[in-house]
Amino acid sequence: MVGRCLRHDVERDKYRTNKQEEMDTEVELLRQFVNICKSKPAILYEPKFKFYRDYLESLGAKLPAVPTQPSETKSSRPAGCDEESPISEEKVELEEKLELDMSGVIKGEEDEPLPMGDNDKEITEEDMEKATEQRMLAVKEFNEGNFEKAVVHFTNAIELNPGLAVLHAKRANALLKLNKPNGAIRDCDKAISLNADSAQSYKFRGRAHRLLGNFVEAHRDLAMACKLDYDDEANVWLKEVEPNHIIIMRYATK
Repeated sequence: MVGRCLRHDVERDKYRTNKQEEMDTEVELLRQFVNICKSKPAILYEPKFKFYRDYLESLGAKLPAVPTQPSETKSSRPAGCDEESPISEEKVELEEKLELDMSGVIKGEEDEPLPMGDNDKEITEEDMEKATEQRMLAVKEFNEGNFEKAVVHFTNAIELNPGLAVLHAKRANALLKLNKPNGAIRDCDKAISLNADSAQSYKFRGRAHRLLGNFVEAHRDLAMACKLDYDDEANVWLKEVEPNHIIIMRYATK
């Protein structure tokens, strides 16, 4: 018994040490990135750092002026070229330059957004009962591998009883099973707006970003998920994106 307790204490201390080392590394990377932003403010306007701009603005921070871009008329674009093409090409070139591991990355779906529920709805006791029934059906279908049906039932539950972060997080998980990361991100965004401490929402949003090849965002969300409520699967996913995240951050600090 004593030996078992000692092993448990050693493993616990080892885990705490590893987590502290990871945190120290993250802080150092963040410090380096902030220094880069100070010397090259324009980097904040790169598409991949939109999440950071949004965060700064939410705190009331005053951002530097948007860097001017050479004007380009529509007539100078090749026929059929949309506005996102240059960004997509730039992202692909960067991925190739950095030699990122893109295995498992998929193209995001272009489905219409799913209903998010009416937050102003007056919920009756009957609504709550029906929502609970739909949630139970959704969980049943999910466990049986019927993910499309699970999405339908979770959607019904959300419309009956909007405002529950857990319903959006669970629907996001079902959408991930269907390789629909964009929808999963929308659900997780909603869930986090309802409950900022929803570890599952960060976990599934992080996974969705990983599937889309957004490794910085994936690392951020998965690390937050583990911080809020440690989860073995979330930690495995975090380790999966770690190599690409390190490469990208090193590139950003050059």
